[in-house]
Amino acid sequence: MLHPSRHVWDFWYHFDRKAKLFHIFYLNADRALVSSSQHHFASAVGHATTPDFDSIDWGDEDSFSILKPSPDHWANTSIWSGDVIEVKNGYLMFYTSRDGSQDDGLTQSIGVAYTDDLWSTQWQVLDTQIKPGSVYQTKSLSGDLTFHAWRDPFVFRLPEQNQAYMLISAKLSDGSIGHNGAIAVLQVADQDFPNAVSGKSAWEYLAPASQPGCYAEMEVPQLYKHPQGSHELVFSTWAKYDFAPTTNGQGGFQGQTIPDLLGATQSGLTFSPSSPNFQVLLSEDQNLYACRIVPELDGEIIGFDSQAGGIRRSGIKTKFESMDRDFSDVVIVI
Repeated sequence: MLHPSRHVWDFWYHFDRKAKLFHIFYLNADRALVSSSQHHFASAVGHATTPDFDSIDWGDEDSFSILKPSPDHWANTSIWSGDVIEVKNGYLMFYTSRDGSQDDGLTQSIGVAYTDDLWSTQWQVLDTQIKPGSVYQTKSLSGDLTFHAWRDPFVFRLPEQNQAYMLISAKLSDGSIGHNGAIAVLQVADQDFPNAVSGKSAWEYLAPASQPGCYAEMEVPQLYKHPQGSHELVFSTWAKYDFAPTTNGQGGFQGQTIPDLLGATQSGLTFSPSSPNFQVLLSEDQNLYACRIVPELDGEIIGFDSQAGGIRRSGIKTKFESMDRDFSDVVIVI
C-alpha cells in the first residue's frame, strides 16, 4: 500500500489483540528526496493502522511525524528504524537516531520514547541513549562498504531466565572491513528493565548473535520461534553486501535456524555466531526489503516495496511464531 503523499520504507508494529488492529510505525519522507537518496536524512516516524496489511489508514498530516526530539537532544537528526512494546502503564518505542555533531554525523545510538496512548501524535522522548560499545564498532571506519551501524532494535524477553534482550544491527570493531556486519545482543535483568529504559541502569553487552564474516551489514534483525521448538534469526541485506557461501549473493530477507536457543542448561542464549549457513527467505529481486515476520498473519513476510515505496505483503507464510514480547507487567516511571 502506497502512502497518499509520502515515501514510506521501514516499518514496525504493535498488534492490539482486543481491537484486532495493527498499529504500524513507519519511516517516511518527502518523495522528492528519494532520487538523490536524501530521504534517509530527513526521515520521520509516522503512525498508521490496518486490520490486515491489505488496506492501511494513514491518518492525517499530524500522523506523519509522531516522534520529535528537541533540538538540544542527542537525537537531533533523522529517526531510523525501531520497535514498540507494551508495558503496564503505556508503550515504549525504541528507535535509532544520531547526534549530528558527533564524529561524521553518522554514529548511531538507540533511544527510547513513551506514550500512554498508541493513537498519540506526540510521543514523549526520553533522554536515554544506548551507545555502541564492547566488541561493536563505535563509529564509521575508513574504507568500509557502508557507514556505521548501531540500529534497528528488536526487544524480547525470556521469562524463564528473568531477562530482557535487545537485538541490534551492528558491525564488529575488529572484523574484516566490508565483511564485519553483525547482530549485537544486549541483556538486562527483568527487575532492572525499567531503569534501563530510563537510562539509570546499563544494558550488558553480550557476544554477537551473528558475526559470520560474510556481510557488510545485517539490517533489521529479529528472532522468532518455529512451531516445533527451534528459533529463526532473520535480517535483511542488499545483494551487493552479501558474500555468504550459501546464498549465491541474492541478498534480501535471510534467516538462520537456531536448533537449541537456550542450550542444555538454559543459563544463556546459544546462537551460532560464526556460522555462515543462511537461507534466503525472500531474495532482493522480489523488491521487498526490511521485511518482518507477522505471526498474527500465519507468519507472513511483509516488507516495504524497494522500488515504489509503501508496505506490501509477500504472500509467503512461514508459520513462525512470536517471541515473548509482552512487558505488560512492567511499570515504567517517566
